[in-house]
Amino acid sequence: MKQTHRQTLVLRRKSFSVLSWTILAAMAFFAALAAEDASSGDAHGPLTGIAACLGTIVLTRRIGASRIVLGASELRVVNPVSTYRIPYHRVREVETSQNGTLTVYTFDGDEIYSTAFGGSLLDHFIGTSDRAVAQIKKTVRERRVPRTEEKSRRTLTVSWIADFCLLGTIGVVVAAILASG
Repeated sequence: MKQTHRQTLVLRRKSFSVLSWTILAAMAFFAALAAEDASSGDAHGPLTGIAACLGTIVLTRRIGASRIVLGASELRVVNPVSTYRIPYHRVREVETSQNGTLTVYTFDGDEIYSTAFGGSLLDHFIGTSDRAVAQIKKTVRERRVPRTEEKSRRTLTVSWIADFCLLGTIGVVVAAILASG
């Protein structure tokens, strides 16, 4: 098998990345403005604004970081909260559901939906989910190996920016509560 077939391939919507980074920059800017406001007098209002900005960053970074990773021996579906690691020999079928969401069906009976390729009206016309399905099917055929004992796994998704912003949100909310009382 050629070496090019073993390269890791990441499938994601470009709009998710652009939107995620744009909102990150905008919310960081607004949080900085609110923090400057907090230094002058009553901090309760600006702290609430900072918490809202950080919370927005958490949501958009988690959703925007959704993707499908085609590795050397497994398919990873990275969703906002859970990451599914499926060895290629466990993949039974990959298709878009009636609502357009990319879905991975396993021989274990699992249906794994991809947030990165969730159905939308725009996708219905552009067809990014259908192109992703075709790429995944091709890669699964090329990289499938004889069955081993390796099982599918589900883990928590780590998103460093979102996780640090979540900790910041909690800290700012606690500070806002303490400042008001």
